[in-house]
Amino acid sequence: MTLFENVTRALTKQLNPRGDLTPLDSLIDFQHFHPFCLVLRKRKSTLFWGARYIRTDYNLLDMLEPGSSPADPTDSGKFRFKNMLDARVEGDVDMPRTVKVMGTAGVSRSSTLEVQTLSVAPKALETLQQGRKLTAEHPFLKEMRNRGENLYVVMEVVETVQEVTLERAGKAEGNFSLPFFAPLGLQGSINHKEAITIPKGCILAFRVRQLMVKGKDEWEIPHIYNDSMQTFPPGEKPEEEKFIFVQASDVGEAHEDFKTLKEEVQRETQEVEKLSHAGKSSLLSSLSKLLGKRKELQDLELEIEGTLDKGHEVSLEALPKDVLLSKEALGAVLYFLGALTELSEAQQKLLVKSMEKKILPVQLKLVENTMERNFLHDKEGVFPLQPELLSSLGEEELTLTEALVGLSGLEVQRSGPQYTWDPDTLPHLCALYAGLSFLQLLTKAS
Repeated sequence: MTLFENVTRALTKQLNPRGDLTPLDSLIDFQHFHPFCLVLRKRKSTLFWGARYIRTDYNLLDMLEPGSSPADPTDSGKFRFKNMLDARVEGDVDMPRTVKVMGTAGVSRSSTLEVQTLSVAPKALETLQQGRKLTAEHPFLKEMRNRGENLYVVMEVVETVQEVTLERAGKAEGNFSLPFFAPLGLQGSINHKEAITIPKGCILAFRVRQLMVKGKDEWEIPHIYNDSMQTFPPGEKPEEEKFIFVQASDVGEAHEDFKTLKEEVQRETQEVEKLSHAGKSSLLSSLSKLLGKRKELQDLELEIEGTLDKGHEVSLEALPKDVLLSKEALGAVLYFLGALTELSEAQQKLLVKSMEKKILPVQLKLVENTMERNFLHDKEGVFPLQPELLSSLGEEELTLTEALVGLSGLEVQRSGPQYTWDPDTLPHLCALYAGLSFLQLLTKAS
């Protein structure tokens, strides 16, 4: 992840570990996430690894008839964070036989991040709703209505109080002779340093609520909403035109247990399974070239989003030309791309090596078994691991697997064997589970 993403995710974890505060992942977009800004939720997003939102060029006030402006968002408090990425982390990481990584990583000790939270007051929202109606013929509203989109309003933000420059420096030295480390760029001695200046008033995280349109010009922003709710009244478009725009996460807003995730993933894999044998192989070959290139995967995500928006077949340069994807299959690919882009580039490269070594089924079973046992555990703990989950792996495959799941926060120890469960890592493991399920399905055809 970029340094900015690391900071916003760490901040969100500190302020709201298991809540609905969403970290901003792009510094260039922060102006479009102020209070009252209108955003779209990404298609095929899921609450399992976090709903993600797309900026628009409009805010709620642009959609309303002229009238008095609402009161400014209220300040809910200021917070100061020192060394968001741990100012100095030093240590040795020993891996079997030939690998020893020694390094340091962190940010400048002098970097202090001071933020404040701003939120739309309930009274201000009530006054605005009573005094200003929607401009029903606004071109943006008409477009969103025709596309069947749901719109969300930014209601609370976390922003910087002062400009701050954050730095991250790292060094790794050692003998990285195991073959699967080569693609990760871990050879010899590596020095890395990056810095980013975050301006004053920069949005780092936000909360949204769904906009609901009633009739021609009435609107409201309910306190509680779920994935079955629609911004625009149903029945305004022919049903055959609306299926393209169904949100993936309308399969259920409450993720009660691992079974719910498993069923969601299975629904999406069923669409991919409908592809021909050659289609799956070609799709796998194309995606394998993108794994480890997070920016390219994200670009492909946006391209598919645009394809679904247009509602007709569009050639995708990143996907194989000999694969005919239905809109349902394309939506399923988009769902799994969302999971894969949640993984680090290192994990994506490790997945490629895992495919080459044909150990995805073992890794999938390991993650699945762990989550079945611990999905609802809200406290850290060390638990025994079923020996048969690792028994089929050789030394190199075992190390690869430890690295893959470890980067999602699941620490596996051979002694015992056992693993350490941290409930805060659950979203990362959900994304890894979906990614493994998708790639395992495709590899069956190769």
